Amino acid sequence: MDTRTCIRVIVVDDSPQDLDALCGFLKKQERIEVVGTAKNGIQLIKIAKALQPDLVITELHMPRLNGIECTLRLREVMPHTRFIVFTDMKEPFTEADCGEPGADFYLYKEQMPARVLTAIYRLFPEWERRARDAARRVGEREPCPNPC
Repeated sequence: MDTRTCIRVIVVDDSPQDLDALCGFLKKQERIEVVGTAKNGIQLIKIAKALQPDLVITELHMPRLNGIECTLRLREVMPHTRFIVFTDMKEPFTEADCGEPGADFYLYKEQMPARVLTAIYRLFPEWERRARDAARRVGEREPCPNPC
């Protein structure tokens, strides 16, 4: 049985405003803990190896190392970590991007934050059940051990 109380997430974006917006949204969700952030692919590789998150949500187009390259590298050393890669519609995904075997989901920034939650619950269906069960038990909240 899984004894973790939160989905541990790293969020990566070179836009400080978008990074803050997504982190702020995720921090308001029950059972999701943002354990780290990065502004480029090199930072992501370093902190992901150290923190071993359950999920990485990363921008596709970043300086120094793009989201797909990071995902492919991290998959080798963290095979159980899940990956959501996003971009904006001004720089859409190409067939080559989506053809790579790295990411579990591809989203557009314009679809966020609503679709990111749907993607997370599809990647972690046991957490969706837990969230529904928790919603049924009004007043019986089980907070994350760390501030989520």
